[in-house]
Amino acid sequence: MTSNAQQMAHGTMWTALERFSVMGIQLICTFVLARFLTPAMFGLMGMIVVFTLIGNTIIESGFCQALIREREVGTGTLSTIFWTNMILALVIYSILWCCAPLIARFYGEPILTDVCRITFLVIPLGGLSLVHFTLCTRQLEFRRMCFISFTASILSCLIAIVWAWRTHSVWALVVQNVAAYALRTLGFWLTTRFRPALTFVVDDLRRLFAFSRNLLISGLMGSFFNNIYTLLIGRCYGASEAGYFVQADRIRMVASASFTQVVQSVSYPILSRINNRSKFDTSAQTRPSPSEQVQESLFLAYRRIILVTLLLVGFLMTLLMCVSEDLLQLLMGGPDWRVAGRFLMALGVAGILFPLHAVNQNILLVKGLGRTVLWLEIVRRTLMVVLIIAALQFGVDVFVWSYALYSFMLIFLNLHVCGRPIGYGLGEQLRDIRPILLGFLLMLIVAQCSNHVLALCNLSIRFLITLALSLSTGLLYFHRHPSFHEAMDLMKKMTRSFSNEK
Repeated sequence: MTSNAQQMAHGTMWTALERFSVMGIQLICTFVLARFLTPAMFGLMGMIVVFTLIGNTIIESGFCQALIREREVGTGTLSTIFWTNMILALVIYSILWCCAPLIARFYGEPILTDVCRITFLVIPLGGLSLVHFTLCTRQLEFRRMCFISFTASILSCLIAIVWAWRTHSVWALVVQNVAAYALRTLGFWLTTRFRPALTFVVDDLRRLFAFSRNLLISGLMGSFFNNIYTLLIGRCYGASEAGYFVQADRIRMVASASFTQVVQSVSYPILSRINNRSKFDTSAQTRPSPSEQVQESLFLAYRRIILVTLLLVGFLMTLLMCVSEDLLQLLMGGPDWRVAGRFLMALGVAGILFPLHAVNQNILLVKGLGRTVLWLEIVRRTLMVVLIIAALQFGVDVFVWSYALYSFMLIFLNLHVCGRPIGYGLGEQLRDIRPILLGFLLMLIVAQCSNHVLALCNLSIRFLITLALSLSTGLLYFHRHPSFHEAMDLMKKMTRSFSNEK
């Protein structure tokens, strides 16, 4: 049997290929679509994302995490979750279909009535494949998931580009979204053996929901508050400003959230297996203290994941921040998009710190502390509401920077609460991450000096010189850091695993 390190390298490779290929294709598609569509059209789609995410969170209800934690699952349990998902999906879609005119009135955009009713079809489409997706994750079938997502993404983007070229309308973005979900669902059904039986086991539903209910509430709060900035920018500052914010946030997601979610999705089942040894190890008499050995294994694995992820994600995010305004102008084809570059600078702070928030939560899930996840979410979102209320009275730039301040303030809360179950205290975590964060700050200072000196130079020349100086500074600073070598080892294992697969 492969080791945890080999499993993580193998899983990280395929999940990274899936995330980055999908997000990369979507970004390239966006750069092409920007030639045919206006920023306001992108803003319209960003305004309704929050409703789609809330719907998807409700139908998932935390059951995916609950099923992954199970040592064994049968057809009866899987069928029960499938039918639960589908019933919820149809109910949620019906409610949102009726609410579409209210959403359009809220934003003052009449076209959103029809846009919402078509776009929200992704909710029942996604519900059809949730159990299949969970089975692939549980069985570490990341290669299959990569192939399905890549195919669905590239086909849906091609459809959107042709549609935008012919119509120059927001419907190109609507068609892209719905087609991606439909193709992804079809792929899971064609490649996964599971077929739901006409079975509904109430006891299984109650048992799984006892764990997942807190995750459901936490997920609902996260879906709403993670998109509240787009919602409020669209409502208070207009569709164009929302469009700039959406594109800046999308780039941030590629650099930060996507890689972090890769590590989360791979590390969660592996950490769960380590934790389960303390529950199912029947050879306890042959070892002095098996539970302490498991705790130590969790601590070492978790610490490694945190530091390596922070360095890789933060390094890439910092590079994007160093050239953000020039980058957006070059990619999107016009100086107006430099506004999105300013937004990316603020969102980049949150992007760098995102691994510290997201990966930390895995320990609470592994330990079954669903209620702690819920209370942590409540405290975090209360802080966000306070900052939003304070920033709304100022301009859109101050409002966006309030998100960076919120992310920074969360570090201390998340590190303390999430590290405690495995004895990884706040002070120890801060000591571990401080050198990495100082390196990112140094890269940004070098970039700002470069941009100032080269302010009158050609756009492409300034972009290339600043990028080269920032990259060189980062490599010189980090080349002796232990996590840098950990990251290189992970890359080697991923490459070796990829060669073996071929």
